[in-house]
Amino acid sequence: LLSSHLIGCASSLFFLFRNCLFRFRLHIKAGVGVAVVGSMPSVGLYFGVYSYCKRLIQPRLVPDDPNNKYRGLLMMLTITTSAAIGNTIASFSRVPYEVMKQKLQTGMYTNTWQAMMELAKHDGIRGFFPMGGIGIQMLRDIPYAMTTLLCYELLKVQFQPWKERFKESTSLVDAFTGAVAGGVGSYVTNPMDVIKTRLQTESQLYGGSIMKCFHDTWMEGGPSAFLRGSVPRLLHKVPANGIFFLFYELFRTLLRVEEEQQVEDYQKQQQQKKKKKR
Repeated sequence: LLSSHLIGCASSLFFLFRNCLFRFRLHIKAGVGVAVVGSMPSVGLYFGVYSYCKRLIQPRLVPDDPNNKYRGLLMMLTITTSAAIGNTIASFSRVPYEVMKQKLQTGMYTNTWQAMMELAKHDGIRGFFPMGGIGIQMLRDIPYAMTTLLCYELLKVQFQPWKERFKESTSLVDAFTGAVAGGVGSYVTNPMDVIKTRLQTESQLYGGSIMKCFHDTWMEGGPSAFLRGSVPRLLHKVPANGIFFLFYELFRTLLRVEEEQQVEDYQKQQQQKKKKKR
C-alpha cells in the first residue's frame, strides 16, 4: 500500500504541473491555486487505493488459466471495482476544493482566501460540502475513473507487444494510451460534470436535488445541454491524462512496483497450499 501511495503522490505532482499548465494556456487562471493544493491528497489517495485494491482483488478473483473464458470479464471487474473503491474514498477529499475552484472560475470571488473566508462565514462547514455536492462528485468521478482506467488497462494489454518490440517508444505508448483513455472517460461522463458544476455552484436553485438539476438542465436545452463544456474538457483531459499516465508508469518503473509479478507469486503460493492439503 505504501509503494502504491508513493506512486500516486509522485504522479500527483505531475498532475499538478499539467493542471496548472493547461489552465494557464487556456487563460483559465482563476482557481489554479486551490486546485494545486487540493489535487495532491486526492490524486495520491486515489491511485494508492486503486493500486492496492487491484493487487488485493486480482489474485483472488481472476483465474491464472489464460484459457479460462471468464478471465477477461473478471479482469475488467477487478479494474472497475478497484477504481470505484479508490475514487469513492478520494471523492470526499475533492469536494471542498472543487467547490472553491468553481466559484473562483465563475467570478464569485477574486482569490482563494476570500472564497474560504466567505464560505466559512456564511455557510460554515456546509459551504464546503453543499447539498448533493458529495453525491454528484461521486456520481461523476466514479464512472470517470472506471471508464478511464478500464480503457487504459485494456489498451495497455493491446499495446504490450509494441512496447516489447520498440522499447525506445515505451513512453510514447504510455502517453498515447493515457490520452485516449482520458478522452473516452471525459466525454462519457460530461453529463455528470455539467450537473456536478451546477449543484456545486448554485445548489440553492435545485435544493441539492440531482434529479431536479437533471430535469431543469434537460428543459433548458435537451440532450445537447449535457454536452456543454465537453470540448474544453477534452482539450484539457486528453493531453493531461497522456502526461499523467506517462509519469505514472515512469514512477512505477523507478519504484520497481511489479504488480503482475506479485499476483503471480500469490497464485503460486495458493497452488502450493492446495497441493499440500491434498
